[in-house]
Amino acid sequence: MEPKVTNAKKSESATSDVEGAQVQEQVLDAIKQSQQATLRAVQAWSESVATLVPNLPELPTMQLFEALPKPEEVSDQFFDFAQKILVSQQEFVKSLIDVLPKAAESIK
Repeated sequence: MEPKVTNAKKSESATSDVEGAQVQEQVLDAIKQSQQATLRAVQAWSESVATLVPNLPELPTMQLFEALPKPEEVSDQFFDFAQKILVSQQEFVKSLIDVLPKAAESIK
C-alpha cells in the first residue's frame, strides 16, 4: 500500500525544491562573477604586457608547435568529453533509481 503524501509533506517538498533552485542560482552567479573577474584581470595583464614589449623580435616558427592542436580545439575536445561523461553518469543514476525499489521489494 502506497503511503499517503500529506499537504504538509508536499509543501515541505515544494519549499525544498525552491530553496534548492535558489542555492543553485547563487552558486552559478558566484561562478559567473568569478569568471568575469578573472577575464578582466587577464585582459588587463595582457594589455599591460602588450604595451611593455611592443618591439620584441618575431619568434622562430617550429614545426612541432604548428602540429599541436589549437587551444580552442583542445578546449572543445575536453568539454565534449566532459559532456559525454555527464550524460553517461546521468543515465547510470537513472538506472540505479529504477533498480533500487525492486531491490528493496525483494528484501521485504
